[in-house]
Amino acid sequence: MVHPILMIPGPTNLSDDVLKALCQPMIGHTSQEFYEEFKEAHLLTSKLFGSDPERTVLFSGSGTFGMEALFSSFAKPGDKVLSIVNGYFGDRFAEIGSIYGLNVKTLKFEPPEDVDFELLENELSSESYDFVTLTHIDTSTGIMNDIRGVGKVVKEHGAFFVVDMVSSLGCTEFNFETEPVDYAFSASQKCVGAPPGAVMVAFSKELLEKRGSVKGRSYYFDLKRWLPIMRDPSIYLSTPNIAVIRAFRVALNEVFEEGLQNKIRRHKELGEIAYDFVVKRGWKPLSKRPSPSVIAFDLGKPVANEVAKSLYKQGILVAKGLGALSSRVIRVGYMGSTTKELLYNTLKKIEDAFNEINH
Repeated sequence: MVHPILMIPGPTNLSDDVLKALCQPMIGHTSQEFYEEFKEAHLLTSKLFGSDPERTVLFSGSGTFGMEALFSSFAKPGDKVLSIVNGYFGDRFAEIGSIYGLNVKTLKFEPPEDVDFELLENELSSESYDFVTLTHIDTSTGIMNDIRGVGKVVKEHGAFFVVDMVSSLGCTEFNFETEPVDYAFSASQKCVGAPPGAVMVAFSKELLEKRGSVKGRSYYFDLKRWLPIMRDPSIYLSTPNIAVIRAFRVALNEVFEEGLQNKIRRHKELGEIAYDFVVKRGWKPLSKRPSPSVIAFDLGKPVANEVAKSLYKQGILVAKGLGALSSRVIRVGYMGSTTKELLYNTLKKIEDAFNEINH
């Protein structure tokens, strides 16, 4: 069977060099060879975030690990959390916070609505929160939130601002040290173009100073345990996913070989191509503007499953929607090394399949 081309909202297709790195013979996790490769991957992760390496952590896991590590490392029982939601993953923040015994409230905006700054201001003025969480680009809707605008409001009210950047880091403009963000996390399998299995976290000096003494409520998810390993990877805490970290290092090098600004520009153009194509066909995006990594759109008829099956038979994997509109929504990801030609070809095949089904 020919492996399908991945045009889903992650994981993404891997370059030949990343695949080669993934398939190398196994080495010891305390070896000098892995020590050097991990150090390079960690420094490149910090460069990608625009964060201080002393407050940047790279470890094995999924993007959800980054969510849970926040609450395990820095939250105290009874802390108040406001989770801003306009997609599936905003709700996950709230669910994890509740498991940790935090007082969680959600501020919901139905797609394609953006965050209403007046409503946010009113909520933060009426109640004091310790943390405010937001998903930068939610792959269930394709909505890209204004983290700079939201962060400014949040910081004016004295809360820590937390951003899920799983589907945006590496394809959007971001510099952690100059943004109004206290905690950001991402994962390897999206914009960077590496296999799943590595999670990256950056946190602010203020968060570490004010919450660094909080006793961690998990062994693995306590980021404070990981900081010494970032300085000296030969220290043992847990065996890392060696193959993924090695492949991730190669993918990060590819990002900077292309040039981060060039990559960001390419992803912006891909988002505009996808959005323009969908709108011109009379379909309805679940977002008001293009996203540089994913588009979710309503076909207007419950034929998403048939369309996805048709493309799979042609060697392309796209995703159906999540939630109530799953039967009508198609989601297309264009992360990693996706080209304009590949994206256009995918969208055209969706159009052809839709027309054939409705003929």
